[in-house]
Amino acid sequence: MMTFDQLSNDAKVWVYVSKTKINADQKMLIKELSKPFLQNWISHGEQVNGLINVIEDCFLLISAEVTNESMCGRAVDANVRFVKDLENKTGLILLDRMTVAYRTKNEEVNVSSFTNVKSQIKEQNSLEFKSIFNPLVSTKREFINSFEEPYETSWIA
Repeated sequence: MMTFDQLSNDAKVWVYVSKTKINADQKMLIKELSKPFLQNWISHGEQVNGLINVIEDCFLLISAEVTNESMCGRAVDANVRFVKDLENKTGLILLDRMTVAYRTKNEEVNVSSFTNVKSQIKEQNSLEFKSIFNPLVSTKREFINSFEEPYETSWIA
């Protein structure tokens, strides 16, 4: 089985932020449900060479090596349907794009609502933020270079 390190820098990535920490039972279920999804994931009539990882107990990372520069709409839709299915079967909330993840000065990864984080910043309580995660990265290269950004230069500062 391929690893994330073996993917090309142009591989597609989707990052889903969980509103709560992903526990051991949920990780096992994600791993179990990922197998049939990855075996049946097709784009432009070809098998997608994909991976699914849980990172920092907060992020679901779906990666795909794309051979013809783009994923067909059906393959992207299948990805989203799979994540919705995971939500239903694990109780996780992964598709709320108003969830913000950050690393504290104590190296803890926390998640909160966008409104909460903006409120902390407004009240100048941003001292606890070491870095902010950018779930909108779309390639492995972007993931490596921009997924975790120093708070001061992040999209939310």
